[in-house]
Amino acid sequence: LIPGILKGADLTKPITREEFCELAVLLYETVTKATATPASPNPFTDTENSQILKAYVLGITTGTSATTFSPKTLINREQCAAMLFRTIKAIAPNADYSVGSVKDFPDQKDISAFAVDVTKYMSKLGIIKGNDAGDFMPKATTTAQTAAGYGMATREAAILMTVRTYENMD
Repeated sequence: LIPGILKGADLTKPITREEFCELAVLLYETVTKATATPASPNPFTDTENSQILKAYVLGITTGTSATTFSPKTLINREQCAAMLFRTIKAIAPNADYSVGSVKDFPDQKDISAFAVDVTKYMSKLGIIKGNDAGDFMPKATTTAQTAAGYGMATREAAILMTVRTYENMD
């Protein structure tokens, strides 16, 4: 489940949008045993990466604008949760994605509206966990948090999330 782009990479570093797309597409193709088709024509002016174009077609990701993807931009925990959730939905579109019984995170006010149900679902499955206080830590919201890398997903954590997802897909 480790794509070539991450082999030999420092796994303690934060993960980029491009790297996470490669993880997500590899997960999709491994579980479904199907090869996804890249978008054609390419909607993005800043990447030719076929894995990103596959993720776009599968609905795993979108661009950062109508014509850009921003492949080298780092992603935070809530964005990882959203991409991984969309990967699961691409694999199992008719599954039960309810989160009504999942309690709110103590730091839920810091989670973007698009990611509230997604983060709850991923937590429900045990794929992405919070800290000991139950906080999800979706992204840095203060200068000090930014400096400490708070809410940023590392390559290692992203691989672990992918493995947990794979183990849940039976």
